[in-house]
Amino acid sequence: MKRIFRIIILPTILLAGLNVEAFSQNPITQEGTFLSDPLARQWTDGRIYVYGSRDEAAGKWCCHENDVLSSSDMKKWTLHKNILASKGERDEITGTDALLFAPDCIYKDSIYYLFFCTPDKAYAEGIATSASPIGPFKEGYKLEGCNQIDPSVFIDDDGQIYYYWGQASLKVAKMRADMKGIDLSTMRDGIINNRDHYFHEGVQAFKRNGIYYLTYADESRRGRRPTCIGYSTSTSPMGPFTYRGVIIDNYGCDPLSWNNHGSVTQIGSEWFIFYHRSTNGEKVFRKTCIEPIEFDENGLIKEVEMTSQGIASPLNPYQEIEARLACFLSGNIRIKTFEDGQERLAGIKNGDTAFWKYFHFTYPARYINLYVKPKLGGTIKIYADNLESSPLCEVTVKPGKEKELVKMQVPLTQTPSFGKHAVCFSFLGEDDKELFEVESFYFE
Repeated sequence: MKRIFRIIILPTILLAGLNVEAFSQNPITQEGTFLSDPLARQWTDGRIYVYGSRDEAAGKWCCHENDVLSSSDMKKWTLHKNILASKGERDEITGTDALLFAPDCIYKDSIYYLFFCTPDKAYAEGIATSASPIGPFKEGYKLEGCNQIDPSVFIDDDGQIYYYWGQASLKVAKMRADMKGIDLSTMRDGIINNRDHYFHEGVQAFKRNGIYYLTYADESRRGRRPTCIGYSTSTSPMGPFTYRGVIIDNYGCDPLSWNNHGSVTQIGSEWFIFYHRSTNGEKVFRKTCIEPIEFDENGLIKEVEMTSQGIASPLNPYQEIEARLACFLSGNIRIKTFEDGQERLAGIKNGDTAFWKYFHFTYPARYINLYVKPKLGGTIKIYADNLESSPLCEVTVKPGKEKELVKMQVPLTQTPSFGKHAVCFSFLGEDDKELFEVESFYFE
């Protein structure tokens, strides 16, 4: 992009030498790409694979293809598209052309089994296979006895495979040894439910230190709006399960955020929650994110917050930060994807706010630099930590041409102390008018 800008103040400051590590931040999906319902696995090759569905259109959940992200170090991620399709040239599911929702994947006897689901009640759940973790997965077949969505597959220590699925009332059954279906004689319904466990959908099963865990979209907050991933535990893979609380809540990632769906995975000696956030002022256009989690001495999981840094170190405030990494938004503001695939903060109106968590300040910052695309214009008040503190500065964005990228440099009236801080923007201007867009910023 050719950057056209006007400079308000030019400082004469030399930056100290910085040892900057190129970790990935949230979201781990690239600009212009979307992966929702992330199910993370680490296979025998040591790579991490995150299987999910893909959003392509406003107002519509998912599409006709499943994708997977992979990484050898959880820093650089590669997107492998269309590992399984229900429609089109690479259609491998005979019997339905329905959309593909959240998948799961397991490895058994040198074969990768991808468990898929659709909104077609006559062909709701099925299995496809591949010799590779990134597919293509082929010869999809219907899983008899299952007519809902969101499968989760768990292999216990004795090799027995358990299959979980459903909405509001969770079902479980043992898989048959031939992997062609479930053993209907073992099926149990209601091992968790909406009333006692706040269960909506999107289950995932795992085991740690003899405790069986189910994570899922949790409706315990804000009525029937499952923005949380909650969990329940048991001493048996078939229950009974006890509700334990929320692991993460993605409320505030977008003005229309409605659901959450993800997985808990051990990688090395550490544990992580993979989840998604909505963008573009929609329930859909969801992007995969990761946060580290911790267990207490009783095996309970401490709730974690959404961050911009994710599993990386705190962000470097002296490096240009893309505004799309904002982790909490309020008002009309949203992360918008433009025709060229670039993402930035847009739809900004009077009273909106945006937060980035967290930065690590290692020397006094004297200025903030911002790249904005003016419209009507307005004011940005910039804070460290929270909106109750005194602002670091106020930035006046003058009216301008919407497509013109303007660089602004403003002195700080206060300096953030050394250490870890959130950075908060508060936007002010004429009511009910879009003020400007924010592409990126940095301190110096």
